[in-house]
Amino acid sequence: MHRHFLLCFQQPAAALVFSITLLLLALATPTSVQARQSSQAQQDVQPTSQTAAFRWPGEEFYYTVRINGAEAMRASVRVGQVRNQNNRSYVPISGNAQSTGFFHAIYPLDDRANTFFNPQTFLPLRSEKTFHEKGQTRSYFVDYFQDSYLARIEKTRNNSTLQTRANIPGNTHDMLTWIYELRTAPPFEIGQKFSYFVYDGWSLSRIDFTVRAKEDVYTPMGWFKGWKLDFRREIVHAAKGRSEPPAKGPAPPTISVRESGRHSGSFWVSRDENRLPIKLRINTLLGAGEALLIKYQPARTSK
Repeated sequence: MHRHFLLCFQQPAAALVFSITLLLLALATPTSVQARQSSQAQQDVQPTSQTAAFRWPGEEFYYTVRINGAEAMRASVRVGQVRNQNNRSYVPISGNAQSTGFFHAIYPLDDRANTFFNPQTFLPLRSEKTFHEKGQTRSYFVDYFQDSYLARIEKTRNNSTLQTRANIPGNTHDMLTWIYELRTAPPFEIGQKFSYFVYDGWSLSRIDFTVRAKEDVYTPMGWFKGWKLDFRREIVHAAKGRSEPPAKGPAPPTISVRESGRHSGSFWVSRDENRLPIKLRINTLLGAGEALLIKYQPARTSK
C-alpha cells in the first residue's frame, strides 16, 4: 500500500500542487520583477496611483492544502501594488507552496510562482514558476503576447535550457490571473456558465465553470457566505490561425480538445463584492485535494 502511494505521489507533484494552489489563486512577495527588464531597470520601478480597474493591491492570502484529509502543504499569497514602467502598468502577484508533515518527509517541495499582469484587462504579461522538489529544480518562464496569439517559453532543468513558442487564444490567462477576471465579472446567477483559457508553460487548458449554488463555508476565520462553482479542466490544442484575405496580420488559433476532464471539482468564492477565493476542492490521482483559506489581509495601498 505504501509503495503504491509513493509511486502515485512521485507523478509530477508540480501538476498537483499548482492544480490545487495555483488554480485556487496565486502564489509570495512581488520581488523578482523580471518582466522583460534588466535588474537595474527593476530598481527604478515605483508604485503609481492605483488603476481604477484593480481594487486589490496589497492583499495577502494564506491557505492550508489537504489531500485525503491530511495537511500536505501551506500556501501563502501576496499581491503587489500597481506599478508602471515604460508607460505600461502592471501588478505583480507572487507566493509559494511548501510541503508539510508526512508529505514533506516523502516528497519535500518548495514551489514558487510570480506573475505580472495588466491591471485593466487582468491578462498576464509574464509568468515565472520555479519548482524545488525532492532535490531537483526546474523553472518555467512564459511571456504572453495575446495580440499575436503567441507565448514564448523558456524551460530550465538541470542546467539545460529550452526555448519554445506556443499558440494561444487572445484572452489567455495564466494560472494566477483568471481569478481577477472572475472577481470582477457581473453578478452570478445559478446555472450560469463561463470559461477561461489558461496557459501555464506546459499545457493550454480551458477551465469551464458552472455556478451551482449559494453555500456557506466554514473556515478558521469563521463562516463565509459563498457561491459554489463547479469546474472542469480540459486540455486543449491551439493550431495556428490563418487570416482570410483581405485581412492581414495574426489570426486567432483554432482550438481542439486534446484531453477531456483532466481535473474537476468545486470552487467557493465569498458572496460579496470582493469574491474572495475561500475554498477549492479538486479530484486528483491521489484522491480529494482541498485548499482552505485560513488567514486574509485586506487590500491596502502603499504610503
